Amino acid sequence: MERNISSPTLYDSRFDQDSCGVGFIARPSIEPTHDIIEMALSAVVNLAHRGALDADAKTGDGAGILTQIPRRFLVREVERLGIRVTNSAELAIGVVFCPRDEKASSLCRQIIGARTEARGLKLLGWRPVPINTANLGEKALSTCPEIWQIILASPSGTSDDEYERLLYLSRKDAENALAAADIEDCYIASMSHRTIVYKGMLVAKQLRDFYPDLQDDLFQSSLAVVHQRYSTNTFPTWPLAQPFRMLAHNGEINTIQGNINWMRAREPELESQTWGDDIATLRPIIREGGSDSAMLDNVMEA
Repeated sequence: MERNISSPTLYDSRFDQDSCGVGFIARPSIEPTHDIIEMALSAVVNLAHRGALDADAKTGDGAGILTQIPRRFLVREVERLGIRVTNSAELAIGVVFCPRDEKASSLCRQIIGARTEARGLKLLGWRPVPINTANLGEKALSTCPEIWQIILASPSGTSDDEYERLLYLSRKDAENALAAADIEDCYIASMSHRTIVYKGMLVAKQLRDFYPDLQDDLFQSSLAVVHQRYSTNTFPTWPLAQPFRMLAHNGEINTIQGNINWMRAREPELESQTWGDDIATLRPIIREGGSDSAMLDNVMEA
């Protein structure tokens, strides 16, 4: 029997709601507070319907939060490592997903630490991030990385923008060095003296308990960006959870391959008075294996 292709279907675009959930909370105040964090964590839980779940109902496509660096919290944690801090404004922090193999994790940290010091940054130490895996689903637990924070300080006489550029270049150096060493399962979620990212292959309601740091009263910020992921063009992984370093994105870019091709075609012609000879370090701007949102974040950051 011939099918009538003009007949209506059950699909109705009005009911399309398969985009990620994004939230932003801010207070126009110099003083950071912990209640911004609490409101943000409540907001992302209320976005849980915009995410997706595995069959076990415990493994999510990803959830996370981006905040300002919590200075008071960071100073206390650094001093617990035996490091005295004289100026908290000089501190920067990187969040790194490392392999669970002890030797591989140590190698990743050595590579990243060496690349930051090569740029003149002061490596103060590494902090293992406390995590609570009790409520994770089987798939999330089986792929859960070790999570470390690298604590850095700026070279003397460095301006605010120069400092952030050094951190960016250091991360790009480290990513290139990790790739050259054929290490694929190490990911730097953020490295900045302005913002920090806590994220994972989580359901929104798991975020608060998975990262006990977020419950600490000294973890304070004037803003927070939260994200609950609905994976569309890539499978869920820990690195592809959002927010990324610059943005949280709730759609799908349907011209993504064309965008990638144009970006790669332009890379050989990149030049900048700001970056000078370091422009070569930025290549490749787009990292392999990223989602469309991750690639947009790569380009936006550059």
